[in-house]
Amino acid sequence: MASHRDLEKFDKGILDSAGDAAPSKAASVELETCRKKLLAAEEELEAVDRELAEVLERTSQLAVDAEILEIEINQIFNAAADGMWIIDRNFDVKRINDSLVRQLGTDREECIGKKCYDLFKGSTCQSQECPMIRIPAGEKRVEFDVDQLGADGNKTPFILTASPFLGLEGEFLRIVETLKDITERKQFEAALQKANRELKRVAMIDGLTQVANRRQFDQCLTREWKRGRREKLPLSLILGDIDYFKLYNDTYGHQMGDSCLQAVAKVIEKSLKRPADLVARYGGEEFAVILPNTPAEGAVHVAETIRSALADLKIAHAQSPVNPCVSLSLEISCAMPSAEMSMGTLVESADQALYEAKKRGRNQAILKLL
Repeated sequence: MASHRDLEKFDKGILDSAGDAAPSKAASVELETCRKKLLAAEEELEAVDRELAEVLERTSQLAVDAEILEIEINQIFNAAADGMWIIDRNFDVKRINDSLVRQLGTDREECIGKKCYDLFKGSTCQSQECPMIRIPAGEKRVEFDVDQLGADGNKTPFILTASPFLGLEGEFLRIVETLKDITERKQFEAALQKANRELKRVAMIDGLTQVANRRQFDQCLTREWKRGRREKLPLSLILGDIDYFKLYNDTYGHQMGDSCLQAVAKVIEKSLKRPADLVARYGGEEFAVILPNTPAEGAVHVAETIRSALADLKIAHAQSPVNPCVSLSLEISCAMPSAEMSMGTLVESADQALYEAKKRGRNQAILKLL
């Protein structure tokens, strides 16, 4: 770059070449023009130098910022509690965070460049559910539960979330996946489901006798009535009443009365042979038995089986006017459900049969057909 010293040398060279003679006017003008051009060139070069220095400074700062950003990204990536990795189109792992390295029980160096399905043997690998198939096909986000299959055959549940990693032009480059271990959540859900099932069971069970309660009886009778009407199947109902149970309580006390109710409930339950049959505590000392797809003769057989089994227990009832042991009056009602008949008719018929059994002296089964 030309400097003031260069210009001075240039001027001196012109004067020396001219000797003692005074420079002509034309030479002086030319000399001044050259000096101005050199000064302009010097200023232009200085401006370029400044601009270049600024560019270099900005470039250096960008490099520093990029390096800091890379460090921050790595720290955030590795600080994530959930496992994360970046996978390319060939299923190769390009980056993996510390959490996932720990979950896989391996080293980072052993993960980079390896196939994702070799490191994480998921239940959706090599299937149409795989994010490496769904994301490149256009899906913006994929999330589902997946099990990791261990070498010992055990499964570890995860929530897998995948999204595309795009280039500067918006083109698909890789996939970012997050893997969250939900073992504790699954255990909690299983415990909650178990608790709900138990709560539902308790809500449908009589606390004393451990057979179905009135609520379950009503639901079951409604369901079986509809099924019988739909499939043209007979439905039988047995109502059983412990004979002179108040006298039993007065004689032996309420604690023995509870034991008596429990024993009767167990006898009835053991007398039923089919899974669809249901015994319920109907109220107080009354029990009800629902017999789906059972004609009258079958219901009578079940009722007599119950009476006989209870008699075999020989539960003393010294104050009973009809039997020295606890006995049952059983009322049987059988119907073919139809649109012309209401379900209440079946229950009313059983109540009428109960009245008839008591009128005839109790300790017997009475059948009433509809």
